[in-house]
Amino acid sequence: MVLKPVHGAYHSTRLFAEVISIGGRALAVFMALLIIFSLLVGAARCDKAEESENENKTEGVSSRTSVTEGERGDYTALNYRVTKAVWLSQFDMTRIYTDGVGQRDIADYTARVGQVVENIKSLGMNTVIIQLRPNGDSIYPSELYPTSKYLTGEYGREADYDAFAVFLELAHGAGLSVHAWINPLRCMSEIEISSVPMEYAVRRWYAEENGRYTVAVGGVCYLNPAYGEVRSLICDGVGEILDRYEVDGIHIDDYFYPTTAESFDAEAYSAYVGGGGILSLADFRREQINTLVRDIYATVKNRNHTVLFGVSPGGNNDRNYNELYADVAKWCANEGYIDYLCTQVYFGFEHESRPFDKVCEEFSDMIKTDSISLIVGMTLGKAYGGYSGEVDAWAGSGSREWIENRDILRRSLEYIQTMDKCGGAAFFSYQYFFDVQSGLPTQHTSEECSELIPVLKKM
Repeated sequence: MVLKPVHGAYHSTRLFAEVISIGGRALAVFMALLIIFSLLVGAARCDKAEESENENKTEGVSSRTSVTEGERGDYTALNYRVTKAVWLSQFDMTRIYTDGVGQRDIADYTARVGQVVENIKSLGMNTVIIQLRPNGDSIYPSELYPTSKYLTGEYGREADYDAFAVFLELAHGAGLSVHAWINPLRCMSEIEISSVPMEYAVRRWYAEENGRYTVAVGGVCYLNPAYGEVRSLICDGVGEILDRYEVDGIHIDDYFYPTTAESFDAEAYSAYVGGGGILSLADFRREQINTLVRDIYATVKNRNHTVLFGVSPGGNNDRNYNELYADVAKWCANEGYIDYLCTQVYFGFEHESRPFDKVCEEFSDMIKTDSISLIVGMTLGKAYGGYSGEVDAWAGSGSREWIENRDILRRSLEYIQTMDKCGGAAFFSYQYFFDVQSGLPTQHTSEECSELIPVLKKM
């Protein structure tokens, strides 16, 4: 099928479209200067989509609310009826952002991002889910979160330019929808957080409120969602992204509660019970995550009702519910939580306990409202490991499936197209399709991709 934007024309420049198809250092320098100019004085807007494309629009799931001056509420998000997405993690992008010592110069970075965008388009993808907050930090210039080590090489070092603004211009210029991916609760390690300036809440909370707002688990810091101040910081961070950038979606993944240990939030739960609360600890935690998801959704819609909000839980819903305290079924059965569910169905068809088709149907059946779509997350990482003879350790009798087959993702993609509620697919991650440094196709997955990509392009 031919895909068209469902939310109309994006308001982004086309200053960078040619960099995707024409290489060269001189051009990269020239384009970098144009990027700097556009970021300072504002980019020219592209024309509105033709009236004939209005038929392809879908309405947001909540009504438009007021937007304060300076926010990007007039931007109409670019999203597609059938999503074909790739995740760009911090591990994919850190070798694009940095040269092993510090941040790359803007010309070098621009050329490399141009290659990434070109490669993504060559797969037939129409959406990028890019990590902006991997560890309580920020890939973009933020007043709320410290600059990420993945962007500059270490915590405490500021960026020389806005790398995400460059990426967004190039991606939008190529017609890609861009969803900003954040980990709301996971922060940096206890060692790393000491390098973060005290001006940031995550650092102050570790120094002053450690064990309450910030809790260390296995040497890694996590925010405690039981406190309103913590949820406000997370939502303010979402609002900051939406105020500064014309992104098309906000996306969170499966890092919710990091432990089942009662000590994680003992003080908050004790205060809740002391105030007359009757929920069990498990239900109390689920309600904190429900509140956080609902608050993020409201933040998104209050800024711009055309921007989508999605959650990407793991494919084992028993674990989601009982260990991470994520009530995915509730979010899927009620409006006001999410626009899409992007379940990580990282299994083959022969997986003994979690076969791909059964897991897809399980999560599809959770969706009880037409306002929510299912996007099936798949991983090329299993194919990468199978090429090297790596067994799927948790697959039981299907442990050798990825070793013995090179068409699993093609069959997976064909399967989801038979599902009534499925709105597309997302693939983890870029580095399994292409070598990040050279930009060339990854040898380990070439056979799997030769089966997958033709079907993806026709989807």
